[in-house]
Amino acid sequence: MSTYFLRTVHGAPAAGASERERLEASVRNTGNFFFEDAVARQLDDYRVLHDIEALPADAETLALSMSNFISPSTDLGWLADLLERSAVPQVVMIGAGAQAESFAHRVELSEGTRRFIGLLSHRSASIGVRGHFTAEVLDRIGVRNVEVIGCPSLFYACDRGFRIDKPELGGRRPRTVAHCTPYGNYRDAVGHLLGFAVRECEAYIAQSETELLFDEEGAEERAYFFYYYNNGDRTDAELEAWMRGHARWFFDMKSWLDYMAGMEFSVGSRFHGSMAALQAGVPALNLACDSRTRELCEYLNLPYRLLQDFDGRASAAELYESTDFALFNAGFARKYDRYRDFLERNGLRHRLGAAAAAEYDLVGRVRAESVAELLRSAAPQAVGRQLWQHELALRLADDRTQETMKLAENGQFDLRGRADAEPVA
Repeated sequence: MSTYFLRTVHGAPAAGASERERLEASVRNTGNFFFEDAVARQLDDYRVLHDIEALPADAETLALSMSNFISPSTDLGWLADLLERSAVPQVVMIGAGAQAESFAHRVELSEGTRRFIGLLSHRSASIGVRGHFTAEVLDRIGVRNVEVIGCPSLFYACDRGFRIDKPELGGRRPRTVAHCTPYGNYRDAVGHLLGFAVRECEAYIAQSETELLFDEEGAEERAYFFYYYNNGDRTDAELEAWMRGHARWFFDMKSWLDYMAGMEFSVGSRFHGSMAALQAGVPALNLACDSRTRELCEYLNLPYRLLQDFDGRASAAELYESTDFALFNAGFARKYDRYRDFLERNGLRHRLGAAAAAEYDLVGRVRAESVAELLRSAAPQAVGRQLWQHELALRLADDRTQETMKLAENGQFDLRGRADAEPVA
């Protein structure tokens, strides 16, 4: 089977290339290295393609990985034209994401992008999307053969047993990095995050902020950047001076992961900034700033907060202590299996290992459906938070065990003796 993987990120530029030229090679965001490298590690028996027009006529499968092309600002009609002219019978999209400011923002797609998605739908068993928001966006345009698989970068290690263990630090400040997407509609929170970085962090990890390349070309934009995103804790000059000494760029995955292995915590709104920490075994707190980052965090059970609520007052030690990976660790194997199964359903050979024995969890499935039905019934704000939390707790409550039932039958158990029992009305 002849499978080709289209990589938009080219190899490293020639020696001596400027940072601006190296950033351009990453398609202006070093996070693109991450998910494309992840797919390259996970697939087996394929050839790399950098230009879709060079796809051979006898190619049987084309694998694509594109992060946030499902947005009102993109028009992929040109790509649809190329694929329509191609005879390749199967086109598999791995990890497509919709881009909106929030779940409440409607995503209106261009005709060209709709045509491209329709072509994907017809030439694959399913389209792999990053979260449930993206799945809903595609459902609204009539595309139903969709699977939620998250981002390939989470499965970078190709290890079903992957987990994040958080060492005890005894209250000391962890060696922390920060990162963010500078959005004007979160100007206050971004300013607080930069202030947090200066006060608490070892470094700021940049991905696409050309203002932080510190070359002459960006001098005017840089001056405005430090004015616009300054929360007032320091002068513009002080903020720039800290960034000059602490901003870090990485143009290959090895140097990025090696650097993160020397850190202990990561805080920020860049999803792949958090992924670099996690893949180095370092706990990360995501600050969700749009639909794409939020749907990824929620589907993958990653600990997160909303960027809109970040005021920069908490210390890195406090944030570290409150970041919990229990849910992530408990659910990782299931997410891994779903991703592997998606690749297999679409005929892609991979290096993710054989399927594990199926585990049928009747109680878990029933509870999941019950909670989903509760969410479909009414918005939380329509009935009040206290009632909502009560109903959710009931659906997740443990049943009385067989052992306790037997004790009760014999008069050896009374719920009034339980420390956690609610008073009897």
